[in-house]
Parts: sequence; structure tokens; C-alpha cells
Amino acid sequence: MTHRLIPALTLLIFLGGFLTQGVPPVQAKTPDDQAGYKLTPGTYVPALVPRRYREPYVLQRLTERTYWVAVASHNSLFYVGEEGVIVFDPLSAGWGQAVLQAITSVTDLPVSALVYSHFHLDHIADAQVFVDATKSRGASLRIIASAKVAEQIKRYGTPIPPPTEVIEDDPGVVSFEGLRIHVQSTGDSHAPDNSMFLLEQEQVLHYVDSVEPEDLIPYFRLGGILEVGSTTDSLRRSLDMDWRFLSAGHGNVGSKQDIDKHLELIADIRVAAREAMAEEPFGDYVNMEVPDAVVWIAAHEEAIAARAKDQLRPKYGESIRFDVTMDSHIIMMVGDIGHFGGQ
Repeated sequence: MTHRLIPALTLLIFLGGFLTQGVPPVQAKTPDDQAGYKLTPGTYVPALVPRRYREPYVLQRLTERTYWVAVASHNSLFYVGEEGVIVFDPLSAGWGQAVLQAITSVTDLPVSALVYSHFHLDHIADAQVFVDATKSRGASLRIIASAKVAEQIKRYGTPIPPPTEVIEDDPGVVSFEGLRIHVQSTGDSHAPDNSMFLLEQEQVLHYVDSVEPEDLIPYFRLGGILEVGSTTDSLRRSLDMDWRFLSAGHGNVGSKQDIDKHLELIADIRVAAREAMAEEPFGDYVNMEVPDAVVWIAAHEEAIAARAKDQLRPKYGESIRFDVTMDSHIIMMVGDIGHFGGQ
């Protein structure tokens, strides 16, 4: 995520320390637990919002071999093979240890492979936790990433374990104990290296920072994107793929219905922003007593956001996030319309 980066990282550090203190030993799971039954496609993990901040982790079985795990504000995914486990995103802020606990609650097999979805540290900074855990069992960890992720890691010089296996083809395919994993760049503007991973036989898509299932209204600026067109193209492309479950990095377990809802939200924001722009001429905010266009633009965008929110409130206003992030979505859309036009 890019908008408000410093506060977001501060929150991660705080939550990581707060939620990992005194983490109880893993208890045996019963058939009634989320780890014991498979989620019906198109449904959500029940009561997730309070549980994800109060429990060490929330584990949900998706298929016979694929599990989804939520730790505080973030989610990871893992697949249990015959000889080992592959994990998609190790998380950060100490939450990787909670993911490991979730894994050991359902299998004694070691984590033998780790996948980086993209180079944002909130999703991958705890990679060393998995390297150390695998090493303690006398094995080495296979770390998989796209060429673009590998390039980003090298560019920034961040001390996280580099990939041991780089996927050069885009789209490409990687295998894990017979599981075919289709990998392709998302092409969205959240991150230049963001990738989506389709677990073919499992019909599970790992597409992080795309949408926020159940929460609907996302993080600031429509999930930290820079422009809308490439993001909507990527989301529509994902709808053409063969999957039943979405692992989106945040929010609940998703389905194609959540992609549709997010696209509808974007369309509604665009309409409201366009109408508000027509009703708030920029000239009304030009003030030569304060001769600075940036000041005028800020006042203009604030007025547009207020007017557009009034139009959106009947449909989306019940969300706890509406008055927190909707201004940023509208202002981001105003900039997008100004730069690219479009309908």
C-alpha cells in the first residue's frame, strides 16, 4: 500500500507487537472450527472482523488442501502437499509466526516453498521466519517470485531473503508437487511488480491488494492505486480465469461477486465525481489573494468530494469506512478523470 505509508507501517509495528504478545499454544482443532470444514464458494468466514484482531489467527479451509489464514489486518494462503507446504506471502510485523502456527495446527509437514506476490514489505517482511523454520528442520526453503519482484528487491536493497527461483515468463507456470500455479503480472497500478497466482487444480486465485471482500470500501485511494484504467482491466481479466475462491491479502475470503462489487463501486465513484465536477467549476476556487494553483486545486477537490459523497452516501454510507476513506477515492478519481478522461 502506498498512501499514508508511514502511518500504515507504524500501525503494523504496533499491531504486530500487541497481537503477538502472549500468543497461546496452538490448540487442537475440532470439526466445528473453520480449519475443519470447507467454505462454500461465495460465502464469507463468519464474524471475521472482530475475530481477526482478537485471536492469534483465523484459519479457514477452502479446499481439501488449500487454507486461508487471517492475522490482524492481513491474509496469507497455503497449500498442503504430500511432502511439504507452499505459502503465499509470509506477512510482516511478527505475523509470519502466527501463519506458521496456523500451518502446524493442520499438518506436521514442513514449509518447503514460499511465494512473494509483490515487493511491499507489509506482505513479505517476515520471510526470514520461514527460512529459519525450514532450516531448523534440516532443509532449505524454495523462495519463488516473478522477475519483476526480484528486480524490486535488488533495486531497494532491502534485507529480506531473495528468491531462489525467479519466474522469467509472464505469464508463466510454476509447479509444486503436481500443483500447477499460473503466474502473471496484474498490470494494475498498485505496484509495478504485483502478480496474481492461480492454483489451477484448487481453483483458488491469490491476487493481493486487489479488492477487500466483505469490507467493500477499500484502503485509501482505492487500495493505493495510481490510476484506475489498468486496475479495472486487471480485475476484469481475473474474472475470465477459472477460480472459485479469492485470496486478496485483506478483507475476507472472496469470490467473483466481490470483484463485480468493486468494479461497481469504482463506476459509482466515477459517476458521482463527474457530476460533482460539473457542479463545482474550478474558476470558483481561483483566489488571487492566495496565488498558488495547488491551494486552489485542493479547495476545489475538497468541494467535489463533499458533493460526490452526498450522492454516494445512500448506497455506501452505512460502511464504517465511508467517512474515513471515501474522500480519498473521490479525489483520486478526480485526478484520474483529469489526466485520462474516460467514461
